[in-house]
Amino acid sequence: MSSENKSTPQEKINWAILAPGKIAKKFATALNGVKDAHLYSVASRNSERAEAFAEEFGFETFAHDYHALSRDPKVDVIYIASPHTFHVEQSIACLEAGKAVLCEKPMSINARDAQRVFDAANANNAFYMEAVWTRFMPSLDKVRDLIVGGAIGEIQTAQASFGIDVPFDETHRLYDKSLAGGALLDVGIYTVTFAQWLMQTMPEKITANAVIGKTGVDQRTSISLRYPKGQLITLNSAVDSRSNHEAWIFGSKGRIRMASFWQCQEIMLETEQGQTLIPVPHRINGYEGEIEETNRCLREGKIQSAIHPWSESLNVMQIMDAAREQIGLRYSEDG
Repeated sequence: MSSENKSTPQEKINWAILAPGKIAKKFATALNGVKDAHLYSVASRNSERAEAFAEEFGFETFAHDYHALSRDPKVDVIYIASPHTFHVEQSIACLEAGKAVLCEKPMSINARDAQRVFDAANANNAFYMEAVWTRFMPSLDKVRDLIVGGAIGEIQTAQASFGIDVPFDETHRLYDKSLAGGALLDVGIYTVTFAQWLMQTMPEKITANAVIGKTGVDQRTSISLRYPKGQLITLNSAVDSRSNHEAWIFGSKGRIRMASFWQCQEIMLETEQGQTLIPVPHRINGYEGEIEETNRCLREGKIQSAIHPWSESLNVMQIMDAAREQIGLRYSEDG
């Protein structure tokens, strides 16, 4: 499987956004602060909405539909920000049009479809990355430095919690099974990604429990992961109850707390010597890291990132597939 292509982008890389919703606004804000990114085009199911978004954030132009966007020869890379049930087919369509793709998480509903996307990227020699912005925050680099430097000794256990409180509404996307709603795919993916980033290997045992609501989606899910050296990690996610959003890493000599771990800008290191509060602010709003990594990969002719490679996204999806099998949650995309 190749990791390189032969294309060479111009001085500034032309970015396009497919589906300009709430998260796309945060992404466009970051784009405006990345020096070698050019805000080129936007496409929506509603061309008037695309035009308004383009004007608000300073894009050069807008496309009348998704097909026109993927066929525009000036577009270098497309950020896909649509609901996740559309991610696979839209990603493949853009890749087959020869465009690089940064797709919002989760990149698919299951590991089988994730592999379809990677196969399309490889077949078309086009860059692809799942947009898990957490993976590119300076806080993760700092935590990794602390762990490698022996600040907390050997990792023994860890935990992460991401729960939001969204009032029940069967038409809301988080409670709509036809849109692959539920806690695990929407916010739980951050906790699983955290565990995999921390351990850098697949767990040997996965245990999952959930509360399935009346619309058939998981409103609360808890996952326990056991890793080969005996490390235990507990992950909790919810869409109907707010949690503290913290992650803790417990070692043989100390511990690390990551406040709001999915957008962490503050680390607390606790050892026998005392507590040390370490600020790790975003340069813009946190989304800049994945943009800069994409630009770097395009300039170097890569079709996947070494920081967040396809294998990492696939492993996370495989863990979530295993958890969903245990809690009895299947979507139409699962077949």
